[in-house]
Amino acid sequence: MNKIIGILLSGFIKILIKTTKYKVIKSKEAIKHKQAIIIIWHRKIIPTMLSTDFIEKKASLISSSKDGDILDEVLKRFNNLGIRGSSSKDSVKSVKQILKFIKEGFSIGIAVDGPKGPIYKPKSGAVYIAMKTGLPIIPIGGYTDKKWIFKKSWDKFELPKFFSKSCYYVGDPIYFSKDFNIDLGILLIKEKLHRADRIAKKFYYANQESC
Repeated sequence: MNKIIGILLSGFIKILIKTTKYKVIKSKEAIKHKQAIIIIWHRKIIPTMLSTDFIEKKASLISSSKDGDILDEVLKRFNNLGIRGSSSKDSVKSVKQILKFIKEGFSIGIAVDGPKGPIYKPKSGAVYIAMKTGLPIIPIGGYTDKKWIFKKSWDKFELPKFFSKSCYYVGDPIYFSKDFNIDLGILLIKEKLHRADRIAKKFYYANQESC
């Protein structure tokens, strides 16, 4: 049943996207990398799928829950493989899977405050993987003028409305050495993600005609 829901949802999203207008602003440093760890807020999973066309091989960490089953089907239809697990470094199984995908040349997408929140409170997994592999972390933010917000969900999940306008921002890469303090790293990626959202919103209001 979840597979069917995922297939139907992906079809709906593709139709919706065709009615929307959006612009992606990419850091020149970010697009130099064909392999990276892409981070987003959980509430912006759908909008920011449109911002990573500069990366060919993509896999994203998603929940092992029923909702994750649905999202897995959606991502497959956007050329993005699913890795089931948690965004915490303590999830040994998902860390091993992520490292395997990285060795095969994949970039990894992580909603850093997922899979269950709290909202805007990153887990340690993205920083840990960056420290272990040397891959840069690239934050993606976005702003949409008209959207549905699922207020009862923990992440206040958002989905662009038909004929909406959006701007997305792919930020500068963040690098972590192997001995970097994880807690400081968490604070840094939180600040960079909020900054990416602010830049996207600022660009939208400064360039509404082009967005």
